[in-house]
Amino acid sequence: MKIINSKDIKNKLIKKINIAKKNKKLLIISQGKNPSVLSYKNAILKRCSEFGIEYVDGNFDDNKNHLDIVNYCNNLKNIGGFIILQPLSINTDLAYLRENMPFYDLDGFRYDSLGKIMGKNFKNLPQTARSIIKFIDYMDIDLKGKDIIIANSTNVIGKPLSMYLNYKKATVTLFNSKTINQKEKIKRADIFISAIGKANFYNSDYFRDGQILIDAGTSFVDGKMYGDIDYDSLENLNIDIVTCKNGVGSITTLSLIESLLFDS
Repeated sequence: MKIINSKDIKNKLIKKINIAKKNKKLLIISQGKNPSVLSYKNAILKRCSEFGIEYVDGNFDDNKNHLDIVNYCNNLKNIGGFIILQPLSINTDLAYLRENMPFYDLDGFRYDSLGKIMGKNFKNLPQTARSIIKFIDYMDIDLKGKDIIIANSTNVIGKPLSMYLNYKKATVTLFNSKTINQKEKIKRADIFISAIGKANFYNSDYFRDGQILIDAGTSFVDGKMYGDIDYDSLENLNIDIVTCKNGVGSITTLSLIESLLFDS
């Protein structure tokens, strides 16, 4: 098992961000106290502090809804771009937010952003998908003809990422909670990308030598963060793997700041 180091990607992004003008403010919208959301938000706030980025932390109680969020946003000024950290409360209508959120969309959230992705304009790709692509580019993988499985079918990761990979001429399969014969299908894939949020769900039984694994899932057990893949079980396999903690997760916050400063 070879773990792909994120150091080179990080250093390249940090160098790019350091020379940019820090004149744009980030809006972070969240709701409640979901551990994964809090972890991600804290990582974003840490990056903002490191680079001197102004931000607005718009955290709402669970009894608030989409109208409260949009009204709050409409009263803000000088926002460079926004990110909405999901999940939100059951009181909040995501469809309403996708239609009515103001400001530049940094995470492929709004319907117009998703429409652009369908039209092969990937400027507004969600940040996790963007970070996965940065690793694929770093590993210099020729995607043409590659069989890729993504264990995630959401608008945040699976669907937009599959559009990009398909554009690059890969054959992409999206797994959902009802997908059958997963072990057999995953073993046939050249690249497996997981983002299901189940700790150590996939062990060595799912994989074979020669594959590339990208773990973008996060979950917490007794306060400790885990990825979807059981890394300890893979020691004897000849595979390349991008882990969740020092891999995709560590790049996503930098990618967000990059998008704020250079795309918005």
